[in-house]
Amino acid sequence: MKSFRIKPRYDLAEPAIWCAGIGLLSLFLIVVAPSMWHISLPLGLIYLVIAAGVWQERRGAVIAGAVVFSLGVVSRLIGMATAFSWAKVGSALVFAWLAWRFIAALRQWDRAGRQDLGRSEGEGEVEDKPMISIVLFLRKERALDEPILARIVEEAWGGDYTSGDEAAQDGFVVGSSPFFLVKSKPGMFAVHNFPSPYFDDVDAVADEIGELRLRHAILEHSAWIAVDLLSPDDDSLPRESFYPAIIRLIYELADEDVLLVYRPETGQANLWSDDVLEALLMPSGEDRFNRVQTNVPVIQVEADDAAMAAAVAEARRRWPEFLEAMKGRGAGDSFSIKAPVTVGDNTEYIWIEVDGFASDVVFGKLGNEPVALDGLRLGSAVEIPLEDLNDWCYSKEGGEPVGLFTLAAINEAERRFQDRAGAAES
Repeated sequence: MKSFRIKPRYDLAEPAIWCAGIGLLSLFLIVVAPSMWHISLPLGLIYLVIAAGVWQERRGAVIAGAVVFSLGVVSRLIGMATAFSWAKVGSALVFAWLAWRFIAALRQWDRAGRQDLGRSEGEGEVEDKPMISIVLFLRKERALDEPILARIVEEAWGGDYTSGDEAAQDGFVVGSSPFFLVKSKPGMFAVHNFPSPYFDDVDAVADEIGELRLRHAILEHSAWIAVDLLSPDDDSLPRESFYPAIIRLIYELADEDVLLVYRPETGQANLWSDDVLEALLMPSGEDRFNRVQTNVPVIQVEADDAAMAAAVAEARRRWPEFLEAMKGRGAGDSFSIKAPVTVGDNTEYIWIEVDGFASDVVFGKLGNEPVALDGLRLGSAVEIPLEDLNDWCYSKEGGEPVGLFTLAAINEAERRFQDRAGAAES
């Protein structure tokens, strides 16, 4: 426990002092109105415990403060609807300010704890690791309240969280978006449901991502959901052992709007897909999911890249080899070209499975899932002018691929990007 003479970080000192003051005022009310001691005493103790935990930089206390004061605002607004008073208005404003200060502190805390998404696991030591958590990046805000979340928790973990019978329940859910507390037998968890991007400067983070699919997901998301472990009931267990429970709840929280899954502790990230979900649900899934590669990586290469220009020139010069091989095409053979495909303002160089030729046009189907070509998907039919040829590749059944002239230039471009990102970090 740190000394109380040391102020907490994340601008928490002032709200902690206010919280302590409200707690002391609640206790003083026992003297003024003894008949209300059964309300004033527990409230005063709750505020003082929150204040002490906040001063000690206990994240659970900060979340509890955000929830308690948010609920306080709601109760006072309801009270004003039935019996208006300026005292209720003043206390509602104070409680709203405190709730906002706690929420702002949590966002600062998250920013301080996040690692770059491009950082690989085990690449150096990180002080003050983020807590055990899994985050979902969403296309749009998720509607979530106490009853809905309680039912989702029951689906994920089993047990009773909704009956209202405290003696029979396995735990409870309390709070409102953006913060919920979930008390279960294994421990206390937080569920975040924010209607805003995970990063304050999304463009800056996206610029640090070399893979375009991942970059696109970062730019497209506008909300996020996270499940954090706050405190286990059994401190002797490794904190990593709580990932399976978090993942089961994340699985139930996921829907069609999920773009990306992220593990803050290690900086692992992957695009959301059935394959990633399957990996997550396996034993030690939190360590597996970032190694699932559901789509071919898309790497941006500078327009004036000399190595790429030379590779494209070689692919075009040796194009007759591809045509000659096509003449003996067998049922198990694969023939593809790479070329730019444009939809609106977006152009992507993408692999196309060749079906045939007509004059100077290549007919085929998209061999990769595009990043941002509206209306096109893996397998969509396209027609490509032969003059747009960028690369080609074929492989006979059971044989090694021939072609892939631009692969070395792409790998080198990715290496340069990683080097620049590393230099920027240092």
